[in-house]
Amino acid sequence: MTPLDEQIQAFVDQSLGHDPVDATRASAHEQRQWYNAKCKEIAAPLADGIQVQDDTMLGSCGHLVPVRHYLHKDRTNIDQAKQIVFLHGGGFVVGNLDSHHDICGQLAKDTGFDLVSVDYRLAPEYQYPDDINDCLTVVDNLLKKGQKLVLVGDSAGGTLSACVANARKRYVGTQLLGQVLIYPSLTFGVDTPSMTEHAFAPLLSKEDMDYYLPVRVGGDLSIMASLGGNFMPMQTLNYSGLPVTHLFPAQIDPLRDDCELYAHALQAANVEVTNHLALGQGLVHGHLRARNMSDKASANFQAICSAVRDLGK
Repeated sequence: MTPLDEQIQAFVDQSLGHDPVDATRASAHEQRQWYNAKCKEIAAPLADGIQVQDDTMLGSCGHLVPVRHYLHKDRTNIDQAKQIVFLHGGGFVVGNLDSHHDICGQLAKDTGFDLVSVDYRLAPEYQYPDDINDCLTVVDNLLKKGQKLVLVGDSAGGTLSACVANARKRYVGTQLLGQVLIYPSLTFGVDTPSMTEHAFAPLLSKEDMDYYLPVRVGGDLSIMASLGGNFMPMQTLNYSGLPVTHLFPAQIDPLRDDCELYAHALQAANVEVTNHLALGQGLVHGHLRARNMSDKASANFQAICSAVRDLGK
């Protein structure tokens, strides 16, 4: 495995202090306890100039989806018709409105857009399509209000963001401005070089992925290939018409090559896409949390913000 620099190694060590290497062998309850403790310890204060409002949005099935709005206190130069929809990572099992609270606040501040974070239902208690349906509930609610949206997600949230883009690409060119996917899982069952090279990478391993992907469907691998583009982005039958896309893989991550495969598929469909692989050199999965500890992670985060700003122009 590629050696880590001192800053990223310190981030990994701090993370593993809460999140054991074999965490996926524990119960979902234990995983969430460890993950929440890690997020709380590493989190920065909420960005200056940002205020939050918690709310819910009603889905067609009657489920109320919790959301958190990140709003600029000074509304003078804010384009209120545009906002970020943020879908958090956590392997579809962990994560909530608090786990990415400081990240969302910083994204809102550094991009100049308001942001809404989605607390979608988690596996194993809830199964596919509950997670994507909750995301679509929020996106549809905002689209009906005439909002123009940039989808942003990390890890599992990147998976869900790309699935939302598949499901709502009829809004591309009008209200769906683009997507920014940060170390996402975009396919499965593909023996990529990165899945082999970084099978034992810190913070996300091949064994972890073997747990996370089937957990949404009760562990039934046999049905995963037939669920389509709302389950896994690269199961779509048609990439044409997808929004402008920015991909931010981490080098030392079994999911790195998912971005390359997705970029090639989009390019073949004449979709504008940029794979920012060079910016991920030396970085590990989960590096959004290292943006205040690592120069490389900080540069990557600023590039993410720049991509969002460009999509929102």
